Amino acid sequence: MTKATYRHMIERMQKDFIASRIKSTEQETSTKSKNGILEIEAQKMRKTKEEKLQSKAIFDSLMNNIGKEQRDRQDRITELQKCIKNKEESVNRRIER
Repeated sequence: MTKATYRHMIERMQKDFIASRIKSTEQETSTKSKNGILEIEAQKMRKTKEEKLQSKAIFDSLMNNIGKEQRDRQDRITELQKCIKNKEESVNRRIER
């Protein structure tokens, strides 16, 4: 091979090398960008999941409180009914005497 052919091969190899470096840099930039987007979306997903869990915890707490209030109310009604029944029995016993 002639000197010109070697020079031409070296120039071609240098151009290929530069082209591959440019492509590699572009791919690295694209990867970094996509990783950034992925991280942002992952953070959004975590935040949404956390908010849903907090909402569920609040809802469960409210439902428990409502249930407790209803039980307390029913207990008071039952106590009042017992008191009324006792007073009626007391009145009936007085009347019978």
